[in-house]
Amino acid sequence: MKRRQDFRRVYRHGKALKCRAFVLCFRPAEKGAKRLGFSVSKKIGKAVERNLVRRRLREACRQELAAFAPGYDYVLIARLGAKEETVESLRRRVVQLLRGAGLSPR
Repeated sequence: MKRRQDFRRVYRHGKALKCRAFVLCFRPAEKGAKRLGFSVSKKIGKAVERNLVRRRLREACRQELAAFAPGYDYVLIARLGAKEETVESLRRRVVQLLRGAGLSPR
């Protein structure tokens, strides 16, 4: 997802799951596809740090793309704890949250 309108729709009408590294917001999509969006605020740090966190989150989700149920829009909002996390630990947290919410088809 890239449009601000899509992010706002997920924030307003979706549900949220939280962990130390990020918040996972989700809602049923208007179309059948699954879409992912990433949000990293300036609270995380300067642009270099924000981009590093965004890349790590993206890679963790890419590795576990099959764990995301189709038909939902997802937004991952980075928290301060994401700066210390590795891609592998972020990947495990993503899977753990999705399974806990019953969103993982695996």
